[in-house]
Amino acid sequence: MPKIDLQEGEEIEFKQQWTDKALEDLTAFANTRGGTLFVGIRKDGEVIGTTVNDAEIERLANIIVSRTGLTPSIKQRSIASRDVIEVGVAPARVVVSYGGRYFTRVGSTNRDLGHEELARLILDRSGRNWDGLPSPWGPGRVDRAALARFAELARGRLPEIDAADVGRTLQNLHLIREGQLTNAATLLFVDRPQELFPQARVRIGVFKGTQIMDTHEFEGTLWQQLDGSMERFRRLLQVRLDVGAAAPTLEGLQHKEVWEYPLEALREAVINALIHRDYAVPGDIQVRLHDDRLQVWNPGRLPEGIRPDQLLIPNHPSVPRNPLLARAFYFAGLIEQWGTGTTRMLEWCRNQDMPAPEFLEERSGFRVAFLKDPFTPERLRSMGLNDRQVDAVQYVRDHGSITNSEYRKLTGVKERTATAEMGVLVDKGVFERVGSTGRGTRYAARKAQKAR
Repeated sequence: MPKIDLQEGEEIEFKQQWTDKALEDLTAFANTRGGTLFVGIRKDGEVIGTTVNDAEIERLANIIVSRTGLTPSIKQRSIASRDVIEVGVAPARVVVSYGGRYFTRVGSTNRDLGHEELARLILDRSGRNWDGLPSPWGPGRVDRAALARFAELARGRLPEIDAADVGRTLQNLHLIREGQLTNAATLLFVDRPQELFPQARVRIGVFKGTQIMDTHEFEGTLWQQLDGSMERFRRLLQVRLDVGAAAPTLEGLQHKEVWEYPLEALREAVINALIHRDYAVPGDIQVRLHDDRLQVWNPGRLPEGIRPDQLLIPNHPSVPRNPLLARAFYFAGLIEQWGTGTTRMLEWCRNQDMPAPEFLEERSGFRVAFLKDPFTPERLRSMGLNDRQVDAVQYVRDHGSITNSEYRKLTGVKERTATAEMGVLVDKGVFERVGSTGRGTRYAARKAQKAR
């Protein structure tokens, strides 16, 4: 049987035949990013076909509209010479239910929306933002020292700012609503916003495997959480001095601190987590430091219309989840134009000859991972490499390069197998050939891969 060149995922679902379970899939699509359901294709992608005619298409349209309120696009498709039905739905403007339940799409499965997630989705679809909602607290709760510090930071972009006039400053920043502080103002300028929002904190842990060796939590205003996180990085991370020469004299020697991970990139990642996380979802921002990587995770997936693979593209679309928070950090000079932070992270890592950061959506949240080495044993195996090839990568780390004969001594395979397996490492971008060709060829780590 022929197979379709697609896989089930967040926006694709296969059905061998139509059942009411398809209505759950369509409402999950509509509550997430939209999607397409194919009738006449098995779960493994095998195209078996189905009966398609005008009457069947009209029947399905009536079922979908009457039971979900969605207006689908339904059409006949010919795939591998077999007829299938393609049902597409766009993201709904309101939250859609089926059978009294609200679903969202996570990977290739449907998941019930929790109460907090449902509230957040309703808010998003209403065109309002969480950070712009009025809080129970009035302007009297503002910490004047926090506001004054912000004013100093923002002087370059807001030269007329006057921290002494609290009401006017908050009004100009759109941080007052219905006479109350907005949620954004509470996070930015109230002494302990955790009294109202206990989830607003950063937790940094040090791990050995799965064992937690050390953990610290940082609360207070968002500015204080950022400061605390950066100070913790400076205590935890290794640093070396890179000595360069600006002039051919002793006085011309310059010392530059090179951190284990570029601090500018870590700062950008924490700022992004603080201003783009979903505060309507319980859970704190989590920073995990492992031997080979540092990860920053925040609750809330990317906003609608943004995909992880777009984040490394210059001038990618930017849809801030909390625009008032993003605006305040911009005025404070802590971020540049929206949509440039992730590409700047890439540049900082590239300048330090490190792999590009990884951006992933997972566990109803978003994660950025900074890697010391792009080719960990786990990642190498996920690329389809065998244990011999993984051992060869470690050999190159220790010795700088490897030859065919050294590969054979290391692994015990014959020359033909060694040549083939080394060729796979080259094809996958792990190794590159250096020096002479033939028996004297050496293989080294592909440096260009780190700059990607």
